[in-house]
Amino acid sequence: MRSEISADSLRDVVAYVKGSWEYQAIFAVMAAALVIGLAHILLERLRIKKLKAMGERFGLLYEKYPLSGLDLRGLGPGLFKSGDFSSKYNGLKDISVLPGAWYLDYQYAVRSRGSRGGSTYSNFGLAMFRSSGLSLPGFELSPETMLGRAGDLIVKRDIDLPGYPAFSRRYALTGPDRERVISLFSPALTGVFERLKADWSVQASGNCVIAFRKGYVSAGDYPAFIEEARIIFRAFLDDPRNKAAGAAAGPGNSPDLAEAASGPVYSRAGAEAMLAPGQKTAEIVLLIIMLGFALSVVYAFFHG
Repeated sequence: MRSEISADSLRDVVAYVKGSWEYQAIFAVMAAALVIGLAHILLERLRIKKLKAMGERFGLLYEKYPLSGLDLRGLGPGLFKSGDFSSKYNGLKDISVLPGAWYLDYQYAVRSRGSRGGSTYSNFGLAMFRSSGLSLPGFELSPETMLGRAGDLIVKRDIDLPGYPAFSRRYALTGPDRERVISLFSPALTGVFERLKADWSVQASGNCVIAFRKGYVSAGDYPAFIEEARIIFRAFLDDPRNKAAGAAAGPGNSPDLAEAASGPVYSRAGAEAMLAPGQKTAEIVLLIIMLGFALSVVYAFFHG
């Protein structure tokens, strides 16, 4: 076994790699993975930097781990009940235009039930608003799809609003109390959703309403994301029929976070430690790739 690395030994390694297409392929794949991993990390850090700067300009308070201690599963919207565990990151708290609103990265994971284990992750750009002045029926609104239309021919869950064919073609609307949901979506409210540029998924229950899209929102798209989310929240808040009895409907009149803080451990403050964000996952993968690359070089050195 060679005790030191010399110029001749390094040349031997290079010659060995050049003569082996297997090693060339391995090194090419590892190099590509390293570049992709580094690019992902750098882009994510740049995105967070831009979010912080945007927050300072538009009266938003940035928090790396927003809503700490709040059990989202206890709030009602169906998205928060999806998955085996969830996490929330990179929150922007609205402290100027609509106090009580949050805009953040939301992720839930479903554990694999097979022998291999692991989890499947779903990421969302999420806006959330809570006010003790709201009293909303449970409903889910999502962009209409061809598959959804086909399925509705069988199950008949979609609530079509009479007199609003454009709205009904664009969105699928469901809820357990059909009459209350129909009453909620007034001409003014349906007009708001018809005028939105982006297609949103919206869910509500009681004093909480959320609006979200699949995939994290880029820093460049965040101003438009926040603007339309505020329009959605304000449309519910300004409708007198949605106000809770005996409560003054004000944007700053939000329930105390402690009321929903008693829940499963995985969905409370420690969730961030269980479900690492994409940044941490990319760094771990990158470290493994670099270790594999180093081991390949060592193997080629001693067996070349």
